[in-house]
Amino acid sequence: MIKCGAVFTVLALLSACALPTVDPIEIPSDVADFIPPDIDMSEVNRDTNGCYFYTYGASLFTVEDDNGTPICHPDLSA
Repeated sequence: MIKCGAVFTVLALLSACALPTVDPIEIPSDVADFIPPDIDMSEVNRDTNGCYFYTYGASLFTVEDDNGTPICHPDLSA
C-alpha cells in the first residue's frame, strides 16, 4: 500500500515536468492581416531579426506580404 505523502510527492514531481506556458505575443494588425485564418495566434512568433513566423503542424512558415516579402519589425517594441 502506498502512503498518501508518497503519492503527493510523486504528483508534485510530475507537475514540475510540465511544459511551461508562453503568453502569445502582441501581433500588429499589418501582420495579422497576412496570417491565415485557421492559424491559432499563439502559434505566431518573431525571430531575432523581428520577422514574424508561425508554425502549422510540424512546419514553420514566414509571414509574408502580398509580394512574398517577409514581414519584419526590427524594433522589438513595435
